Amino acid sequence: MLKRFIVKGRSMEPSYKDGDTLVAFRYGKIQENDVVVFKKNAMTMIKRVQKIEKEKYYVRGDNWKESEGSDDFGLITREEIIGKVLFHY
Repeated sequence: MLKRFIVKGRSMEPSYKDGDTLVAFRYGKIQENDVVVFKKNAMTMIKRVQKIEKEKYYVRGDNWKESEGSDDFGLITREEIIGKVLFHY
């Protein structure tokens, strides 16, 4: 299933900018360096998978040095992942 999302904020710059539209796919294998959309604490977020250990995904924003809120986010589970980003426009 494909889903569309709008980027809000600067946490994924320069890869994805505020206002970009993303298309994510729910199924498929998640690998390191993939960008995922996930829901955590009632918030929908986009981050890059840095590391995978024991079915836990460590995610972080690309702009972690420059943008507040994009620092190391931490671990998420597969169940929290809405989809893997396929492309943006």
